[in-house]
Amino acid sequence: MMPASWSPYRGLEPTPGEAREWLDAELNGSDYQDPWLESAVRWIMDQTRMLLDSASTWAKLSPVITVGVALVVIALLTWVLPKVRREAGAARSDGPVLEDLTISARAYRDLAAKALKDGRYDEAVLDGFRAIAKDMSDRTLLDDAPGRTAHEVSLTLTGPFPDHADRLVRAADAFDSVRYGHRRATPGQAAEIQDLDGTLVTTRPVLALSSRQDLPV
Repeated sequence: MMPASWSPYRGLEPTPGEAREWLDAELNGSDYQDPWLESAVRWIMDQTRMLLDSASTWAKLSPVITVGVALVVIALLTWVLPKVRREAGAARSDGPVLEDLTISARAYRDLAAKALKDGRYDEAVLDGFRAIAKDMSDRTLLDDAPGRTAHEVSLTLTGPFPDHADRLVRAADAFDSVRYGHRRATPGQAAEIQDLDGTLVTTRPVLALSSRQDLPV
């Protein structure tokens, strides 16, 4: 196998085998482990491997072909795939918080606490916010909970919990950044959402004016 070489005039010239290894390493990273991207990534990998296999056969006849295919691979790694990933995240930034209505608020709470303890902060953020949404739905403070996005949940709950409006918005931001933005949660975000959940459980909601007027004097 011809080793990769560097020339100030031509740049990096990897062999087809090395280019294939670079592509496999990139696509097997956590950034591309998303169900929505699986089919697109699989197609790109198949097409690129076909090109690289052909380049391996033609390499002795035309080294230019090998370099050209390698440059295509580099372009995929540095521009095309990151762009697809960003667009996919933007397109799916408004999904519902509660996807499984059979899970109780207590179950979500336990899952979040276990994830936080184990250092799985992404799961702690997601399940922690779901615990809030499910609990508020059970308390009839959040109607149509199954279809609400994270920010719809936070904005709705700022009414009955005005003192915690900022924390609710931050929690929704953390949920969306992890669930749809492919970002990693921090220990602080996971702990804050768990603390917010505990606070809301013991906080008496502020009733709307119409509800107060219906109460007996």
